[in-house]
Amino acid sequence: MNRKILTLLTAASFALFFGACGDDNSASSNGPEISCLDNEDCLDEDLSSADDEPTSSSSKKGDAKSSSSVKDSKDENKSSSSVKKDNDEGKSSSSETKDDKSSDSKSESSNSKGDSSSSETQESSSSEASESSSSEEVKPVEYANTTPNLADLEVSGDTLFAVFQRQNADYSITHNGLLAMYKLSDGTLLDTIQLATKNPSAVKVAGGNVYVATAGAYGAGYSLPADNNRGIEKVDLSKKTSSLFIAGTKLGGGVNDFVVDAKNSKGYTLIYNAYGVTPKIVEINLSAGSVIKTIGESELKDPEGSLEFDATKGILYIGERFLDWDTFEMHNNVYAYDGTTLEYISDLDPELEEYRQPYSIKAINGVPYVFVSDYNTGALYVDYADSESEGTDFYQDSRLAAVNGELFLMERGDAATIAKINTADGSATWQSIASGKNPYDMVAASASTAWVAYYGSPVLELISTSNGSSVKLIDTKEFCAVKVAD
Repeated sequence: MNRKILTLLTAASFALFFGACGDDNSASSNGPEISCLDNEDCLDEDLSSADDEPTSSSSKKGDAKSSSSVKDSKDENKSSSSVKKDNDEGKSSSSETKDDKSSDSKSESSNSKGDSSSSETQESSSSEASESSSSEEVKPVEYANTTPNLADLEVSGDTLFAVFQRQNADYSITHNGLLAMYKLSDGTLLDTIQLATKNPSAVKVAGGNVYVATAGAYGAGYSLPADNNRGIEKVDLSKKTSSLFIAGTKLGGGVNDFVVDAKNSKGYTLIYNAYGVTPKIVEINLSAGSVIKTIGESELKDPEGSLEFDATKGILYIGERFLDWDTFEMHNNVYAYDGTTLEYISDLDPELEEYRQPYSIKAINGVPYVFVSDYNTGALYVDYADSESEGTDFYQDSRLAAVNGELFLMERGDAATIAKINTADGSATWQSIASGKNPYDMVAASASTAWVAYYGSPVLELISTSNGSSVKLIDTKEFCAVKVAD
């Protein structure tokens, strides 16, 4: 396999990693709170019994297009690079009309026809007042963005959990994040809970508790300072509130990725603080709400890639990218952490490593699958450990998903697609044009369906995992950030 050393120009593009992710902010004031729906029967009993914590906040798709990796004899099939579709973002607004109010008019007269005259005057006045009142309507909600930024999905029992970042169109953040709960089978909205902090990155369920990781609002220079405005939140489902459980002061910054080892009640967080400060992987105790240790402080040079915990083997996979500014050589790889030691999963010579960073990692039946990207090109490796293996080309920064033991790939961007992957060779079994922009996560809804989260469109979609066809679309426009008065 031809593995080239990245040039200085390519290396420089990596320094824009966090800017490319699209999460930017300098505001800190909370937006209007979204009230929870009054439904106490929406969650499993094991989730509803979460420990009390101090409260701090209360269709049809276009025809499928094959990727460049899809080998199909049909003439109609086109390569992924040629798939283009304009996905108009859903727009909706609601207006509420005030109740009509009639005002009584009192009129007095001394002649014998006074009663009749007074009655006529009253009716006329009442009619005019009614017409005037009915014409006064509440102004439609003015949204600050066309998408609520659905960032992550999680499933527990018959409930689907979703976290929304609610950024403004300019990526600033004036609203706290939002947790929404849906009925897993059909997407019925069950409840919403406003988060205590901003910019959620992941939601996980472990030990009957719901945890939400947040990066928080960005400060000067795209920093995520180690303060109490970010960290790991714990959700109280019975009280419908969420509070900061492990603050950024303990973690060392904002949380950009979060996975859990539910069996041992542990969590692993990718912590970012500021440009020039090496990100770190912090292991936490979910039962005690404490930091256990920082993993690989001496070995990990720049662990800004994806995190994945393989429950079948008890292994944490860490994607790393590192540019040696003296030699301008890229050192990208995936580490496996067994709780004690870190080791490369690839047999690559450090000087011959794949120059594109591990962007998304998913493990299925003990096997890690790695998508690499340099934000210009991307490839999927089904055997990343073998230095002679060839990657399958896909769109630059695609994301992977494991659903019911099968591998799926979501090509991001405006010409987004969703593909089911043949894990034997990395090719696409089927590939379908996505219904929205920037598909971000995918989880199982049943044995034959899955929910897809769209970051760039106000849509949550149920699709068939047999061919990618759309089963149901849920409009999430109401969760978009609302314009805040100056």
